[in-house]
Amino acid sequence: MKKKYKIAAGIILGLALLVLLASVIVSRIISSKVTELLKEQHIENLHLSIESTKFSLFDRSLVFSEIHLGPTDSSMIKLKNNELGKQSLQKLSISRLKLRGIQLSPLLFNKKLKINKIIIDDPLYQQISNGKKQASNTKKESIEFDSIHLEKLEGFQLDLVKITNLKVQLIDINTNKITFENKPLNFEVTGFKLEELSENYFKLLPVSESFEMTRIKVDFPNIKYSFSIDALKYHFGEDHLQINNLKYKPLVNKLTLANSYVYNTEVYDISIKELKIYNFDLEKAFEKKGLFMDSIKMSKMSVEIFKDKRKPFDLNKRPKFPHQLLKEMKMPLLIHKVSLDKSELVYEEKLENRDILMKATMKDLNINIFNVSSIKKYREVPMKIDLSSKFMGKADLHVDMLLPLTNNQDTFYFSGYLGPSSMTFYDSAIIPALGLKVLNGRIESLSFQATADNYNSHGTMKLKYYDLEAEVFKPKKTEKNGFLSWSVNNLIHKSNPGNNGELREATMNFDRVLYKGFGNILWKTVQSGIVNTIAPFGMTTEKEAKKKKRQLKRKERRQKKNN
Repeated sequence: MKKKYKIAAGIILGLALLVLLASVIVSRIISSKVTELLKEQHIENLHLSIESTKFSLFDRSLVFSEIHLGPTDSSMIKLKNNELGKQSLQKLSISRLKLRGIQLSPLLFNKKLKINKIIIDDPLYQQISNGKKQASNTKKESIEFDSIHLEKLEGFQLDLVKITNLKVQLIDINTNKITFENKPLNFEVTGFKLEELSENYFKLLPVSESFEMTRIKVDFPNIKYSFSIDALKYHFGEDHLQINNLKYKPLVNKLTLANSYVYNTEVYDISIKELKIYNFDLEKAFEKKGLFMDSIKMSKMSVEIFKDKRKPFDLNKRPKFPHQLLKEMKMPLLIHKVSLDKSELVYEEKLENRDILMKATMKDLNINIFNVSSIKKYREVPMKIDLSSKFMGKADLHVDMLLPLTNNQDTFYFSGYLGPSSMTFYDSAIIPALGLKVLNGRIESLSFQATADNYNSHGTMKLKYYDLEAEVFKPKKTEKNGFLSWSVNNLIHKSNPGNNGELREATMNFDRVLYKGFGNILWKTVQSGIVNTIAPFGMTTEKEAKKKKRQLKRKERRQKKNN
């Protein structure tokens, strides 16, 4: 019996030694092949190196250590001198790359490479830029995912990819400073396979019905913002991308961040509970042929915008309207519909000499945007926006916009309706902005329609209201200004219709301030209509018609005199 045990032990030990020896031999062969392969590579502007390779038959794994793919010294000098023909170079370092669970039988007998898992440890991706614009007439190369050329293999499958401590850095080559760096990311993603279409040509396909990434977070310390996603999942069968709990938030208090700006730049705090993108053409996106999708749906979105108006404006800014940005976009973009439901918008301003913030809100915000496109043939149809919400959390607000996308057409159209509401609902906006507190008054309805372009806007408004009464506060104080309060209440139109029963229709006119944006021209146009309705000398359509009639008569008299 002892002899049999000795024989068995000897056989097991011999097999173990053979496996170990085979692993050493295979590792040396692979190392040799990798070294030869690296010597044969002549990648323009790049150098590739691998410190060591190791193969284990025990778990059928192949490990590469200290992989470095980076630009050559000469290409770095050319980049710094803006002589490379491109704005940036890339560098990739990986401390360990492990291919685990390599299935040998399919590889040896069917020339099909199957890997259970790839583990990528400590990948560092660096983009090194010279910060200069470089004109280039070369066409960008794209990857054809439905026609991948591959020789000496008849198939490939990777089940899972695990990445630990992924870091991305953006580096300015002129100052050698890191302009962006994220916190290390850890995640797992499902793999892919290559399905043979014809000899040496394959199509890229997912190995499962969905692709998922979880707990993604990136900090932008230079701009003091953080971006995070709880989960990102692409359903291949249903053909939609789902993102849960997307957040874009300041890393510091909003007042602190606003105070760090030179100008009164907006501070954003954005969160989206659920975002779905339907029929997203991933192949065209990866092939750099554009972004094409059927629709985007966002639910329970919260947007908070804060501005410190004590800061000066940037007088050199020339913000574009949304439809102008689409027409100038170089990348092809087509989204048939963007929808937003059950959402909220909060806008706040810190004003000079005011202790409290000016605040305007839109609760239960629902928006539909149709035909968002930069492609010329789709731009024959205008972009349309429908918005509904509870303005200041109380009043029904509906706004429609029509934004033409054809070339040389910057004029756009907007109209709206505000339902019944008490005027006291708007105190949080009116008191800080105007130093005016509404004591009494009710809006029965407000409707408007307007046209606007790059330079001005005009339109008409019907504001029906009753029993307006207000008091005015002294600047820098919450003390009532008796004289101004008396003046306001005795001069303004307290109701519309007035005592004569006729409803005044006000005109809306506004000359755009060129360094202010889309929201400003919308609000200032509507504000002009409100002022013209309430103010004693406000311009109405009746007054405007009489004014035009007088101007016409004067013109006729001058013509007769000249004749």
